[in-house]
Amino acid sequence: MKIQILLSIVAMSFVTAFAADPVLAISKNDKELQTLLKKKSLNKKDNERVKALLSDVFNFKRLAEKTLPKETWASLDDASKDSFATEFQRMVRNSSAKRLEMYRTDSTIYDAPKLKKNNTEANVTAHLWYKGKESVLVYKMTLENGNWMAWDLVIDDLSTARNYKEQFATILKTKSFGELLETIKKKADEIEE
Repeated sequence: MKIQILLSIVAMSFVTAFAADPVLAISKNDKELQTLLKKKSLNKKDNERVKALLSDVFNFKRLAEKTLPKETWASLDDASKDSFATEFQRMVRNSSAKRLEMYRTDSTIYDAPKLKKNNTEANVTAHLWYKGKESVLVYKMTLENGNWMAWDLVIDDLSTARNYKEQFATILKTKSFGELLETIKKKADEIEE
């Protein structure tokens, strides 16, 4: 009985330690991604795994919400929000998988996470070097159900969420939300081919 209790405590400590460190959520995926990117060519299974690794740590529903004007997001029903988040994720995943060169690194160093809001939000800064050139990535993350999930990626001071928000706001000045959603679906389909 004492051994079972001890094992339970150790297991809970491990889970808590993992959840408490957002750097682990990022670095774990990055190690596997870098291994795949070192291959001379990727088969279909490898490509699907790359897509998963590029997006598994992201909360696409929250990122999708951040890309729309607040009043537009608030006006949508749950089904429309889910549909937008799904198609947005598909577009971003497919686009990211097409531009693998930007994910290759020779080395990566992570700064200690900057925790805030009762340790439920964090910024994780990664310094990536490839062919002697450094890029700085900042993952904006939240702790959700014991897992750290990113909702924005800032690459060399350019926010992914802000970039899409500006693009989508421009589109929504002349088109409806439905037309924006169709544009995103078509873009995801084109990139997927």
